[in-house]
Amino acid sequence: MENYGSLRGLVLSGGESRRMGRDKGLISTEATSWVNRAGTLLHKVGLPVNISIREDQRSAYIAAILPDFELLSDLDLPMGGPLKGLLSFHQRYPHQDVLVLPCDMPKLTTELLRDLAGFYKNQPHSEAWIFKINEVAQPFPGIYSARLLADTFAKVGSGSLSRHGLVHLLRAAKTVMKVAKDETAFRNFNSPADF
Repeated sequence: MENYGSLRGLVLSGGESRRMGRDKGLISTEATSWVNRAGTLLHKVGLPVNISIREDQRSAYIAAILPDFELLSDLDLPMGGPLKGLLSFHQRYPHQDVLVLPCDMPKLTTELLRDLAGFYKNQPHSEAWIFKINEVAQPFPGIYSARLLADTFAKVGSGSLSRHGLVHLLRAAKTVMKVAKDETAFRNFNSPADF
């Protein structure tokens, strides 16, 4: 199995799932929950896996996740969304780069994640590694460096981070993008109508 050094895997599962009407990470399809499927993809790439959740989800997730995965509760940070999960991860693993994906992209494949991890390994001087579709940056799945997350966390602390969206973070970072071959893999399932 390939060695990716300081890279870890992170599944974001701490969203409110308002449009779906139930916790997306715990939705079961193909005999497993979405969060376990996402974690298993990262595990097959050869990465240790963390699952980012809100603290009020902990009891449900302890009962549901596979034993190889580690739960991380979001910290009390002045933002929501994916950046909160990434920065919470960074506080636990400040020297680790992270391959992150949300739990609600059930069409992702191990091959796609291996492709991204290989891209990361071959472009070591970048700060973020992502795919693009029709020249549009796709923040997920993506790899974010410990250096980029440390800089972002410092900006949060100083109050100088004006926008919390990942697209803005990627624009300001040394980001490299790879053309996505299978656009269907990038589809988010946000509501029952998406099935």
